[in-house]
Amino acid sequence: MFNLFQSSSAKREIYFHEDDYCQQELLPREALAFVEREIKKSDEFAAAHVAPGGIGWTDLYIRQDPPMTVSALRMTREDFDAAISPYLPSFDRVYTGYSTYRERCKKAAAWGTSQQNAIFVDWDDEGIIKNVWTQFFESDGKSISAASKSIAALGMLHSLIYVDWAWSFVCEIFNEEAFASRLRSKLADIAGRANKINGPADTP
Repeated sequence: MFNLFQSSSAKREIYFHEDDYCQQELLPREALAFVEREIKKSDEFAAAHVAPGGIGWTDLYIRQDPPMTVSALRMTREDFDAAISPYLPSFDRVYTGYSTYRERCKKAAAWGTSQQNAIFVDWDDEGIIKNVWTQFFESDGKSISAASKSIAALGMLHSLIYVDWAWSFVCEIFNEEAFASRLRSKLADIAGRANKINGPADTP
């Protein structure tokens, strides 16, 4: 009886590091040309400031703010939830922070199948969503399917692009299959780059 009560009352919680805020984000399609220019500038800057030995960089590129964010679409949390909750269940609490510090976000919500397969929003005092960002790092078929279905559902409401600033990746949201293909490609690229840096995992 105690175990049943404990299970039913458990809260789903998710945490994102403050450095990951809006690093993978959704933007209106009108921002596509801006994003492509910023990615090009960032990549060129990074190539010109590689640290001696090839580990790290000697300077930091500060990217410009996009000319339009999802706040222009006037979406509410309720609109968002109705679109994606059939594919990604909601979390009860969202936390952020750094190192061992954590604080609860009062104007943010998240939906996802795991800590690394989730989508976040925050909103202003009027309840209008300001930003939409993700943590899509799970490469198994079930996770990619859930992520792609949710993004495609949002794409049915508005013309959107998906941007991963850290990996110089941008794509338009056309449909579930197209996004799933692009997401698989991006995750394979991340895994490939990680293997080059760290070496292949040991096999028994």
